[in-house]
Amino acid sequence: MYETELIFDYNREPSRDVLCIDCKSFYASVECVERGLDPLEAKLVVMSYPSQDTSQRGSGLILASSPQAKKAYHISNVSRARDLPFPYPEDLVIVPPQMQLYMQKNKEINAIYQTYADKDNHHVYSVDESFLDVTGSLRLFGHDTAWEMARTIQDDVYKQTGIYTVIGIGDNPLLAKLALDNAAKKTPQRIAQWRYQDVPETVWKIPEMTDFWGIGRRTAKRLNNIGIFSISDLAQANFYELKEHLGILGAQLLAHSWGIDRSFLGDTIKPSSKSIGNSQVLDRDYSDRSELEIVIREMADQIATRLRKAGAKAQVLSLGLGYSKGYIDEKGKTNSHQQLKVPPTHSSKEISHHLLTIFEEKYTNQIIRTISVNSGNLIYSRATQLDLFADPNQDEKDTKLDQIVDLVRKKYGFKALVRANSLLEGGRAIARTSLVGGHAGGMGGLEEGEENAEKNR
Repeated sequence: MYETELIFDYNREPSRDVLCIDCKSFYASVECVERGLDPLEAKLVVMSYPSQDTSQRGSGLILASSPQAKKAYHISNVSRARDLPFPYPEDLVIVPPQMQLYMQKNKEINAIYQTYADKDNHHVYSVDESFLDVTGSLRLFGHDTAWEMARTIQDDVYKQTGIYTVIGIGDNPLLAKLALDNAAKKTPQRIAQWRYQDVPETVWKIPEMTDFWGIGRRTAKRLNNIGIFSISDLAQANFYELKEHLGILGAQLLAHSWGIDRSFLGDTIKPSSKSIGNSQVLDRDYSDRSELEIVIREMADQIATRLRKAGAKAQVLSLGLGYSKGYIDEKGKTNSHQQLKVPPTHSSKEISHHLLTIFEEKYTNQIIRTISVNSGNLIYSRATQLDLFADPNQDEKDTKLDQIVDLVRKKYGFKALVRANSLLEGGRAIARTSLVGGHAGGMGGLEEGEENAEKNR
């Protein structure tokens, strides 16, 4: 039996005024504002590959929906076109994504945030969420409370951009994030405040464990296996038992269940990418082996380019194939996935070879709609590992070729130099250069290199 209990003393914990700010239905809201529509009243969805023919339903993914569209059609983000009523209602606006526009709006909104807190107290969490520590700037704006500051920021963002924001307030980033996700989005003011003293009535009463930051379905199942079925159960659990079953994650979750988070926005964070990957939803069903090989070669080239840019080499490569809706293979599966250990590499040729090796083993004429590739177990080294069975002269030639390709693409854009097979039926690399984050970028889809190309012409 365990006898020792861990006691948290809030008097010894950092207590600041931290805001977690979310742009409500960001992509859809930006599209509404562009069309002079009210983001809270219009029915609008952002759909990848929407049909240009209104008599056709199309097969795109719904990437974002306005609040009224979600309410009217009972849809969520990453639904499909078939989840909408058809023929489409007259008051429903369907638009393709414009990722470049969204990124630009994100910059504009974060510039507004930085008028209320300096860079050290501002952290961009995602394209639509940011954290602000306004502890030291409240009085500068004539405010006595973080709530007043939150209202001011909401009004400022709306006046300048037309975007509505939702804000969680807490003593630390964790409590602010939990307040945002579990309360602020449901209040008329679109603001909620969770402080240490509120934890038993707020954090412990989060209805689903997976609504708690850091707990996914797999972690929830592991907690269920040791008798923990709620955040309240987690808060009362024994520290040593959690540590025994979940390791350091168990200790962290216990502290979080009490609202404890000792991080500061001004802390220096050293990002360490353990993997570099890419995935795409194909514009149609693919069943031709040669076309699928073209796409895999293109994705291998993209991953290799990113590895070289990061100064990294992969020691594990994986390939995932997602089948078309309704397709089930002979094993009763709707997808396949396999990984392969490889000598450290960032060579386009080698990565393509390894991924195609996996493909040859896993592909048995399934109908494919999504493909994902990933490079993992990365090492950061400029040293070359010799292969006794490879020609060193050829390796050197391949390395120089990759370097030249990288240089040309950096200066003139991806489309300035593509492999010949990308011009064949099924090739996707050229079309995807106009995408940002896998979706239509808008504004001509210019990448950094392509912008340089325009300047150099």
